[in-house]
Amino acid sequence: MDFQKSITKENLARSFAAECQEGARYQFLAKKAQQEGYQYMSALIRTLAHNEMAHAEQFFMKISEYGGANVQNIDINAGYPFRTGELCDALKLEAENEKNSGESIYPNFADIARDEGFKDVAELFDMIALVEISHNKTLTELHNSLCSNSLYKSKVGKRPFKCDNCGTVVQDKCAPKTCPLCNMGQGYYRIDFSIL
Repeated sequence: MDFQKSITKENLARSFAAECQEGARYQFLAKKAQQEGYQYMSALIRTLAHNEMAHAEQFFMKISEYGGANVQNIDINAGYPFRTGELCDALKLEAENEKNSGESIYPNFADIARDEGFKDVAELFDMIALVEISHNKTLTELHNSLCSNSLYKSKVGKRPFKCDNCGTVVQDKCAPKTCPLCNMGQGYYRIDFSIL
């Protein structure tokens, strides 16, 4: 199939735009988390923003690879979320967006790309769909923990909580309100899975 006439070209452009917007929304969400004292959450969300921009780059590169100098402008018609709210609500909304991308949108785009003969593009959509599903799980866990006031509490007994500012590890059922070494707030703590 001629790339210029393909649905895949439009799907790549739509995906590029969506990933750029997700990256921007995550930067805004990370700023909100930091303002509310959740430094570790903010850093984690900034990592998700970085991931989304890496996805956008891959979509951009595929458009450039197949379209070359012939792609001057791609008109797309798509809806993009512009919802906001409290931090807890925003985490839930973004988790839903990630689930939709990972379970529905990108698998559908992959099928279309395969049908049109763009196997490598289909594989790209499939790989990014898996990342979006992992983003959904991360955001869902953050949402559930924040909304249930258990973000800094262990559900299974004592756990290693690590201060991301100074590296101090405290074994307890919850993270300390302030770090005993550097006096940073609880928002700098996370469960240190490397010790488990």
